[in-house]
Amino acid sequence: MPHLPLYVPDELYDPNVLNAYKIVIEHIDAETGRLLKTVKDLGLTDHTYVIFTSDNNPWSGFKHHAGKAIPLRGSKGDHTEGGQRVPCVMWAPGRIPAGTETDAFTTTMDLLPTVAKLAGVPLKTRGPIDGLDISAVIHGEDTSPRTEMLYDSARGALKGLRHGDWKILKPGKQDELHLFYLKDDVGERTDLAKKMPEKVAGLEKRMLELDGEIADNVRPRGQFKKAQ
Repeated sequence: MPHLPLYVPDELYDPNVLNAYKIVIEHIDAETGRLLKTVKDLGLTDHTYVIFTSDNNPWSGFKHHAGKAIPLRGSKGDHTEGGQRVPCVMWAPGRIPAGTETDAFTTTMDLLPTVAKLAGVPLKTRGPIDGLDISAVIHGEDTSPRTEMLYDSARGALKGLRHGDWKILKPGKQDELHLFYLKDDVGERTDLAKKMPEKVAGLEKRMLELDGEIADNVRPRGQFKKAQ
């Protein structure tokens, strides 16, 4: 998906800033068409997966230079669905059923083990990873193996948990947790925390357990040598 700042070739440039996002989307669409045509022309269709997604939702502060997440609440940088839930389109004729849709719970972290599985390449990790193999979901054969996911701030502060269709969030620096049932309220408009304190307490306990697992498995980044 497009990222700020927006760019297009000179021949497509429009000085009207209100058209900027639309033109970039049209350009991406055209170039994706060229890519798919090349895959077909080279006879690689049966050996190719095309995965088209994004790392976050629109950055609403940039108005006409960004898209919209309606009916979701929030935008890039938020832990609401408007900042986290992104579109994903996949193409693999004969393997991914044409015209199908799924609302299975998956994350971008799941792409690493999934692509490795599809390519028949074993992962060589230095320990546990957060991603799960969702190849069965992609092929329309099974439900997602993922049931939960933590939300952290850019600085590593614990902000919430999604567990199934339930979600708790800690906005700002407040300790108070908000509770949403995404199956009926994907826009996160109805806070159920005060009506369901036991549910909040159970999800908070699980959130802290998962966060503790991450802390216990922290590894140094990049290449490193063992201490002498």
